[in-house]
Amino acid sequence: MFGSTKKKRIYLDHASGTPCSEAVFASMKQYFRDQAFNPGGIYKESLEVKSAIESVRENIAKIFKARKEEIYFVDGATESNNLAIIGAIRAWQRKNPEKQAHIITTKIEHAAVLEVCKYFEENNVLVTYLDVDECGYISLKELKESVTENTALVSIGYVNGEIGTIQDIRGVMKTVRHFRKHNNTVYPYVHSDAVQAINYVDEIGVPQLGIDLLTCNASKIYGPKKIGILFKKTGIELDPIIYGGNQEKGIRSGTENVPYIIGFDSALSETRDIYESESERLRLLQTYLENEIKKYDESINLNSIAENKIPNIVNITAPNLSHEELVIRLDAAGFMCSVKSACKAGEDGDSHVIKAISSANRPTGSLRISLGRTTTKKDCKEFMKSFKVIVDMMKETYDKYYS
Repeated sequence: MFGSTKKKRIYLDHASGTPCSEAVFASMKQYFRDQAFNPGGIYKESLEVKSAIESVRENIAKIFKARKEEIYFVDGATESNNLAIIGAIRAWQRKNPEKQAHIITTKIEHAAVLEVCKYFEENNVLVTYLDVDECGYISLKELKESVTENTALVSIGYVNGEIGTIQDIRGVMKTVRHFRKHNNTVYPYVHSDAVQAINYVDEIGVPQLGIDLLTCNASKIYGPKKIGILFKKTGIELDPIIYGGNQEKGIRSGTENVPYIIGFDSALSETRDIYESESERLRLLQTYLENEIKKYDESINLNSIAENKIPNIVNITAPNLSHEELVIRLDAAGFMCSVKSACKAGEDGDSHVIKAISSANRPTGSLRISLGRTTTKKDCKEFMKSFKVIVDMMKETYDKYYS
């Protein structure tokens, strides 16, 4: 209506994707036009672009405490996960044609890991899906008991994107190293999807974690979408999954996405510069929301209850209420939240993560509220105000028609 002011919409879905920061966007601009040269050329301008890519590779390697030659640029986290898993299994099968390969993962991995594992299950590969407890932690004892001489790969995410649990990757590596030592083998390789870890987790150095393969992307760290990296430790064998050129030392063919590679570097550097202060700020908001929700209604289950978790995710289950309807009503009120990972949002049914951490008699619908750099205390207060009104209305309807 003429003269009215549009209410500010509040974004509370940062675990699905983050806006590109101003500094990151500025760093990319010249590579779209003024320096839009193919780095595969041999003339001066192309060589300058190639040099810029290699400088970025070196900087990213320093942040992960890796070697420059261990960083590979790919088209996002999904491709990175696929390359790590498919590449490792195919390399193992090539060397062990008479044996059945074995993968170990967890029941709460991202779809970019689980769907690859399901593909392999349909193609004569054995897959073990580790259980998790109510906090989302695996049992290292179960992991130890699951490793066999045919286990080619262990793929366990560093941080879960729905409930925020930080997995004990060092413990995973200790278990795997024990097996390797006593069986005189370099297998299984260990891969971790670390997409949700980079913003908030202190330790991302690959020598300290000990892992062989690590996935990271820019869209979760205030960089551009559709660019990621795969860290591949020296000596780890992967077969490529994309053919057509010799880029990225033959591991990932295709002309390099120069502007986004530059943006990835800028986003990663910016994120790691402020991750401590931003973690402290968001932890206060996370605690505020958790306390306010429990104060409002003790029957609401908090799913993000791990002691060791990232500070920007609050995941809840409200018994007897449609969580899809709750998200739609919150959207109408100006709040953007989610019911599960964005990659699975279009599918019917509850989140596989919440199902995995829930007991048999516990409801499994969920609402994920994920905070970010733009989130303020005022935003959280406004959210709670609308959340209470909406839930009260939904509970009243349920009591009227279903009680």
